[in-house]
Amino acid sequence: MWLDTQISFQEGPAPGLRGLAFRDFGLRRAHLGGETIPVAEDIAGHLPYAQMRRFRRAGSDRRVLVVAPLSGGFPLLMRDLAAGLLRHAGEVDVTDWPDPRHVPADIPFDFEANCLETARMMRALGRDAHVVGVCQGVIPALSAALLLAAEGEAPASLTLLGGPVDPARNPTHLDHLLTDQPLSTFERLMEPVPPPFAGAGRRVFPRRRQMQAFALYLWRQGLTGGELPSMMMADSGDDPLLFPLSRLCWDMMDLPAEFFLGNVDQVFQRRALACGTLDIAGRRLHPDALTDCALLTGEAERDDISAPGQTRAAHDLCRAIPKGLSRHLLVPKAGHFSLFYGQTMRDYVLPAIAKLMAAAEERRGDGGSPL
Repeated sequence: MWLDTQISFQEGPAPGLRGLAFRDFGLRRAHLGGETIPVAEDIAGHLPYAQMRRFRRAGSDRRVLVVAPLSGGFPLLMRDLAAGLLRHAGEVDVTDWPDPRHVPADIPFDFEANCLETARMMRALGRDAHVVGVCQGVIPALSAALLLAAEGEAPASLTLLGGPVDPARNPTHLDHLLTDQPLSTFERLMEPVPPPFAGAGRRVFPRRRQMQAFALYLWRQGLTGGELPSMMMADSGDDPLLFPLSRLCWDMMDLPAEFFLGNVDQVFQRRALACGTLDIAGRRLHPDALTDCALLTGEAERDDISAPGQTRAAHDLCRAIPKGLSRHLLVPKAGHFSLFYGQTMRDYVLPAIAKLMAAAEERRGDGGSPL
């Protein structure tokens, strides 16, 4: 079958040396109604490339999957969002992508595998679960939902935050950078992983180039009055002492070359999803297959990575969703990182997601337990 599960559901650490490829979230408690309650963190499933990291607390049976971006940082960057979602759900799972430096080269991972592994985790949680895709994770989240919708297994709700559904809608500096150069330019930036790493021989877009690009972005943010430098200085995250935003941003990893190049090609240069030409596992994705899944798009007014309009484009694609379940949020005076980190996220984004989840559950009659 095109979506054979290939996921082992036994709790525990990542097998063998692959444990080096991941970051522990250290998320041990959640804040709920003025109280602090314990959270259990474990690995719920192992896939060929990734793993599914799970957080659980008592009091609710609502499940949420966070589709983390593969854009240089570890999924640990989603820690603040996961902590916030635990106020509204009893279980939050995260697509935990590894550093390919520690993954054997005979385990390939390209753009299609990113979408398929996301779909496998999504399907494992069931159609009453909710999905939140962030930044680059918006594309596999939406693609996976469309794959499952074709099988009658779409999730209850889908939230897309600050991602390039159609990067041509309002191109940023990053979009121009990725579209104005031929793919061969980016191919020359790939490097092999050296021994003695487990991934020796695998071609990657290296961590050092990620850090150079981020340093330039941070410098430009400082010159233009962007939010990120001030967010790092006045950190309003869930645990700014042990998990400050600055640490989460600078803790970077390699990216598999086949994924990096495929993502540039399919998302930015071909705009395959927006143009209706995206095929996954030999299947054309049809956005009109999404009929009973609530959809929320969230954008930040001052986002210079995925500018306003790029994520909202999902509504133009998914036209079969009932109007009452098709919603958009524009966070005023905010930048990209406020969509998933800090007080602005808690004030604007989390309430919108919570309302969408409750509306989706009411429509489906799932008997969920919104809080």
